[in-house]
Amino acid sequence: MAKKKRKLDSEPIRVEQPIQKEAVVSNRPGFSPLIKTCVLFAVILMALHAFTWAIALKGYINWGYGTAHIVSSILNSTGIQNLVDGNIITLRNDTWNVTSECTAVNAVFLFISFILAYTSTIRSKGVGLITGVPLILTVNILRLVVLGWVTEYWPKQAKLFHDYVWETIFLFFIIALWFVWISLVVNREKTSTVPA
Repeated sequence: MAKKKRKLDSEPIRVEQPIQKEAVVSNRPGFSPLIKTCVLFAVILMALHAFTWAIALKGYINWGYGTAHIVSSILNSTGIQNLVDGNIITLRNDTWNVTSECTAVNAVFLFISFILAYTSTIRSKGVGLITGVPLILTVNILRLVVLGWVTEYWPKQAKLFHDYVWETIFLFFIIALWFVWISLVVNREKTSTVPA
């Protein structure tokens, strides 16, 4: 029995130590980057709308005037006869009141807010705004011209096309444009500044 006792005495006692987790240290106090970006996005979007509507209410902006005249000219040049008066376009099968929603101003504000709120350099933001905003406005003109063709040749489909088809396409276009900007401008700039 003594031998067993010695044998037991000579074995080390194993005590399981609790696993210690490394402390996660954040170098940014306060909000997480995602929450900060979302809050900044909302503030910028509200500020753009508030500023624009304050100016519009004073009558300094004639919503839709330029868009209506551009669309009318393109439609006339493609054989779709119409008349334009201010922001009203009269087609053979319909009359349009080109309002602020028809000018893509909301889409432009959404895109500007995305760009300004996203963490990137001033240069990346500038590239995004200089290329993105004119592209959105151009696609919006194309949207209205195509809607004019639909109104001329398939008038029963015009409401469906205006309310659902183009709204969906335009929303996806804005999101895709934002992702393309992140991929081609922001990420490329980040990889080019990392030392080898």
